[in-house]
Order: sequence, then C-alpha cells, then structure tokens
Amino acid sequence: MKRIIALLIASALFQWVAAQVKEGKITYEEKIDMYRRIPKENEQMRAMMPQFRTTKYELLFADNKSVYQKQEEETDLSEQPQGGMIIRFGGADNIYFKDFNSNKSIEKRDLMEKEFIVEDTIHNIGWKLVDGETKTILGHVCKKATGKSERGMDLIAWYTEDIILSAGPAQFSGLPGLILGLDISNAEITYTAQEIKNEVKKADIKAPAKGKKVTPDEFVKIRMELMGDGNGPVRIVTN
Repeated sequence: MKRIIALLIASALFQWVAAQVKEGKITYEEKIDMYRRIPKENEQMRAMMPQFRTTKYELLFADNKSVYQKQEEETDLSEQPQGGMIIRFGGADNIYFKDFNSNKSIEKRDLMEKEFIVEDTIHNIGWKLVDGETKTILGHVCKKATGKSERGMDLIAWYTEDIILSAGPAQFSGLPGLILGLDISNAEITYTAQEIKNEVKKADIKAPAKGKKVTPDEFVKIRMELMGDGNGPVRIVTN
C-alpha cells in the first residue's frame, strides 16, 4: 500500500512539473496614475495630460533568462499632441534583462533622452509571502506577496507557481514563481498580465547593449542630478 501511495505521489508530482511553463512570452499592461505625481494645486499641468498613462510591455523568457521591454508595435497615446503639445514620460523605453543562472541583471535605463547600461546582481526585495490569499489571472492561480521597492514604495505582487521562473514586470522578481500582477504604492503604478504565449524566439532574449555603461552607484548619482528622487520625469514639449 505504501508503495502504491508513493507511486501515485511521484506520478502527480511528475505531471505537475511537466505542466509548468518554462518558456514563453507574456504581455503586460502598465498603468500609471500621473495625477499622483502632480500636486493638486497644479491644475494647469493636470489639464495638459490624461490622468492615466497606459503602455503595453512584453516579457520574453526561456532557459532561465528573461528580458522585459516595451512592445515595438505599441503606440504610446500619452505622447500624442494635446492642445499643440507633446507629453513625454521618462522610463517608458527601459529594458530589463536578467540571467538567473548567473544572478546577473543588465538594464538599459533612459534619463532625459540619455541612455545608460547598468550591470548588477539581481536584487532581492525581501518579499513576505501571504498565506490564504489567491486570485486568478489568465487562468493561473496566483499567490500574494508583499514587499517594498528600493525607494520604499509598498508592493503587492501576485505570482503563479505554474511558471517556475522567478521573474516579473520591469525590475521586479525574486518570488517562487512568475509575477502576473503587481501593485505599487496603492495603485500609483500597476502591472497586469494580459496574454500568455508558450512560444518564444530565444534569439530575442538578449541583453541591451546601446548606451553608456555605468555602475549602479553612478547611475543613482546621475538620476539624482537630473531629476531628484522622482519616479520618472514628465516633460512638456511644444510643437
């Protein structure tokens, strides 16, 4: 009897492992509440832009590597003319590459139309796993985890163990499964998976190379000099 039970458990475990997604492409929607970054008193600037900026990104993953980037075909409506002006937001073209085999991250970061390549180890956020809370995203049961970003913002992540890679949108990772939903600072920024495909061109999973190479400390210093401690500059450009 014990042998039969052991065989049944082993069979179930094998089927679970075989069913896990090991490579693919995930489309995310990033939604930013821009009014959270502009004082209520600045009604003129608020009137010049939509409250929400929505952008589509894709996460490609295979062989324990991932790259997160803006979809090429995506047209960012927030950059279309509004009242004779173009509104541009910083950070939309950032690229995040992670090699979980070597624990290395390579990021292309945009600041004020300047491109930088930042190489580092993959940072551990220090997530706290929450028991008993789940939600379903695109048919995958997701578990809840909480944490704080490097800048101290509250994070709520929803990750699925159906996809074993410890990746997620933008620079966020480190959970026992892939992050399909993420809330930053009480919905100031949200990421939600919109589509999952189980096929990917592995040649597209590559580290960014265009930009000036700087260390993480150098990049932080440059960012502070250019934009202070903000989450991304907003620039109004007249046509």
